[in-house]
Amino acid sequence: MIIPAQKINEVDETLEVIWTLKEQGEQELEAIKDNLPEGINPSVLEEMVRRSLINIKDGQVSLTPEGKERAKQIIRRHRLAERLLVDVLETDTNNIEDSACEFEHILSEKVTDSICTLLGHPRECPHGLPIPKGKCCLEAKKMVESIIVPLTSVNIGELVTVAYILTKNHPRLHRLMSFGIAPGVKIKVHQRFPSYVIQVAETQIALEEEIAQSIYVRRDTHNT
Repeated sequence: MIIPAQKINEVDETLEVIWTLKEQGEQELEAIKDNLPEGINPSVLEEMVRRSLINIKDGQVSLTPEGKERAKQIIRRHRLAERLLVDVLETDTNNIEDSACEFEHILSEKVTDSICTLLGHPRECPHGLPIPKGKCCLEAKKMVESIIVPLTSVNIGELVTVAYILTKNHPRLHRLMSFGIAPGVKIKVHQRFPSYVIQVAETQIALEEEIAQSIYVRRDTHNT
């Protein structure tokens, strides 16, 4: 039986809602129905039960192993697409949702892994949500040269642009930003040992390795 593409997209969108709400500790059936995108009939949940993608019991929704794997891949494609749009294409985070949704339905596993490797296997999307790992992350494959890397991977004298800072330590984040270290800012590495010394505009700043590792930068092969 051939399933229409629209119906497949409705199932995928619903799996995405279930996964996202589960991250928030919410598995109530009614909450999932309330968060379905406009135009998706809640009856899709019954179909997903028949296709063994989810289970519904006592008003709670859970993913089957098959449903969990499919939802994981959807979320992975969506959040990697967001990183690609923001880090490489420099799209504003307020304008990435629709494009990321389109990407999640069309990217193959091979292309997804290539994008992940290109971005340096990011752990979080631009909104701070975790990106599920793929085979390329687990096997540490280098299918293409990464252009988004931790600052600790940058060579002395290399000029790079800050892509994002991966830290939930708000005082540290504010401190880095007070030094002018923020997305879009160009920095150059002057020293790697015993501490990292970088140049931001006219200022040189010393950083511990742990802090340098939390700063992800975009390489520009034309600037070294």
